[in-house]
Amino acid sequence: HGCRPGFGVPVSRLGVYAGALSSSYCFASFIATPIVSSLSDTVGVRKTMLFTIAVGIVAMGLFGTATSYKAALVARIVAGSMNGNISILKAFIARTTSGQARVKAFGLLTLAFGCGAVMAPATGGLLARPAALYPLTFGAIPIFRTQPYLLPCLVCMVVQIGAFVTTYIALPAGVPSSPAVGTATATQAAPKAASLKERLSFLRQRGPMLACLAYALDCFVNVLYDLAVPLLLKTPMKDGGVGLSMREIGFLLSAASVGLFGSLPLQAPLTQRVGLKRSLAWANFLLLPVLLFLPAIALLRRYALSGAAPAALNGAIFPLLLVTLALINCFGTLGFTLGNVLVNNSVPPSQLAMINGVSQSFSALARGFAPLVGGLIVTISTRMSIPGGQFIVFAFMGLTACTAGYVVKQVPKSADSEKK
Repeated sequence: HGCRPGFGVPVSRLGVYAGALSSSYCFASFIATPIVSSLSDTVGVRKTMLFTIAVGIVAMGLFGTATSYKAALVARIVAGSMNGNISILKAFIARTTSGQARVKAFGLLTLAFGCGAVMAPATGGLLARPAALYPLTFGAIPIFRTQPYLLPCLVCMVVQIGAFVTTYIALPAGVPSSPAVGTATATQAAPKAASLKERLSFLRQRGPMLACLAYALDCFVNVLYDLAVPLLLKTPMKDGGVGLSMREIGFLLSAASVGLFGSLPLQAPLTQRVGLKRSLAWANFLLLPVLLFLPAIALLRRYALSGAAPAALNGAIFPLLLVTLALINCFGTLGFTLGNVLVNNSVPPSQLAMINGVSQSFSALARGFAPLVGGLIVTISTRMSIPGGQFIVFAFMGLTACTAGYVVKQVPKSADSEKK
């Protein structure tokens, strides 16, 4: 989402403008998601999903062809306002699954998000400025010389078109987002439509709001992790980092995604044996020591290369990093999956659309503030030359995760299973 030269943004203010462009998406999502969720209750899941995806396609095209910063900002705000379709999707999954099947379904959704998080930056990096990077193929095409970020946006539009077609074909027509009050399943005829007041009554209940708060805190930690880990790995050892090359970082982060896939088979058996709340709480608690181990490895590598350590120690650094990052991915995947299940278990079926809208708004707000908070912590610790400053942001992440775990433990025990 960078600011290209045609926008006329001064280089000295590039970070501010780029950050505002990125945050605008999250804050637009925070405001619009409950509205989109309510719309799905009124006109149905299928129509709302098709509408939001279609507007998202147009917004992506406008962003790729924007010739001014204002046009790009408007495109991102429009796209963010349509991000509420994720809450509709979550409500639909919750309404059509139960028990361990719900855990597995949300696990697959988390996996889909994880795959997108890995593939999207790679796509953007490989396809941005194609005329400069691949002159023999794209250099002669004028539009790719004047619109250097259009190609990755076109790829995104193709993916979105695929989502539109899949929704149109696979999603049954006439399905409301939430069943009526008094129905046993979502497909039965509604004897009484749930009013907006009834669908929002969970806002006055402690359990559902705590579940939403815990989910938002997990999202906050995830964004901080995405910001802090590459920075730690790239920072030179003399400044407290690991000092890896971009190639080593790319390989390490890709290999560590095994933790994302490895946690999937464990989720349903774990919640069945230990319980949903307990599994989610401990997934958050265990993040603190694992996160603190990352900057400790940076210090260990510096010692390993000092000449005073055994030669074998340096060879163990990369495997230690890989295992640590894989564990963080494993606990993070558990957090997202079980956090979504907890949110949906905390309300009856008639309130699923609205609570997913609220939880998605909370998470969007967390994602919007996380880069600002993380950047501030890193900047302060760097400028003040605090000894062991690389530990501060990771300790903050771990303590935030522990706070999320504590919040989870305050959710009523009844959220371990779905409400009827």
